[in-house]
Amino acid sequence: MELNGTLSGDQIDVLSTVYLLSLTPSVIGSFSVLVVSIVKRKHLKDQVNLLVQLTLADFLAALILMSTSAMNKVRNDNSVAICRYTLPLSLTFYFISFLLVVVYARKSKNAIQGWRARPAEDEGGQSWCRRKIAAVPVYAMVWLIPIAIYFAYVLTNSLKTTLLIPVTDRSLSGILRNDSKYCTSCILFLHVWMDPCPDSEIIHDTFIKIFLFLVVIPVMLSCSVIYYEVGKWYERHQHQGLFPVEGDGRSRKRFKRLFSTARNMVMVIFFCWAPALVLILLSTLMIWTNIEQRSLFGLYMMQAASVSLQGFLNSMVYAWRRPNFTEAVLGENTPLVAYNRRAFFDESLRSSS
Repeated sequence: MELNGTLSGDQIDVLSTVYLLSLTPSVIGSFSVLVVSIVKRKHLKDQVNLLVQLTLADFLAALILMSTSAMNKVRNDNSVAICRYTLPLSLTFYFISFLLVVVYARKSKNAIQGWRARPAEDEGGQSWCRRKIAAVPVYAMVWLIPIAIYFAYVLTNSLKTTLLIPVTDRSLSGILRNDSKYCTSCILFLHVWMDPCPDSEIIHDTFIKIFLFLVVIPVMLSCSVIYYEVGKWYERHQHQGLFPVEGDGRSRKRFKRLFSTARNMVMVIFFCWAPALVLILLSTLMIWTNIEQRSLFGLYMMQAASVSLQGFLNSMVYAWRRPNFTEAVLGENTPLVAYNRRAFFDESLRSSS
């Protein structure tokens, strides 16, 4: 028996398959960058610390989300309890990934507007060791704050589940007798609708909505503004001696690649999470409309594929599609044109002499 208006069992099976197929390249891509970055740490210089953390967060998020999707292929009465903790945990690592993306963008901006706007020989007051030490508290907060929020969610959810044991048992037993796959499936954003599933899902739904609107949207806007400012800075100073002469074809090619890299870093976030934002918005509006969840199955498919590909797309944008990264990984000693000012994503990944 299927609950009225909700996704059917067959649709949930299709969604689970989409997640598994789309998450596979993300797991492989993130893991490959993670391993290569650690092995080639000496060649990747300063930027490797941030790159390793970003790929690790994407890898863990994709791996956990893949595990929850695999559970839908196996009938398990304990999946409801597991789902309440695994899905928010995957979103926690996506949260960490978003924060690292913002740190990456800020470093790109500071590289051209802060101390790195001076020639390298004038940077005596900013030694590499001092910069590395100053970055430790930032990285610690990026990881500890989302994890602390997750544990607060776990504690709150556990307390409420304990208080609602009699109600939950009756509700869940009735659902299981009706053989409804909807309330026993572990699908991201599945239970954000007004459905008759156990009351303990309310905390889970609220956590997901807060994550999307208080994390994803600010990250989208902040990264867009930061990289826009980086691009405008380069446009203002391209004729002031910061770059080679206009007739240098290599300079023009590098200049275009720089704008393309910055644009792609922002577009990954929009591509991966815009469908999810639309889905949550419609789920909120359904209280006042007659929209049925089943009618938005196509949007669920788009959201499942786009969110799942974040790890893969980040591995391409931040690593494998960047010549500086591949040259460093392959050990090629091909010196780039020397510039005194570069965005963070364009100046740190270079092969060592």
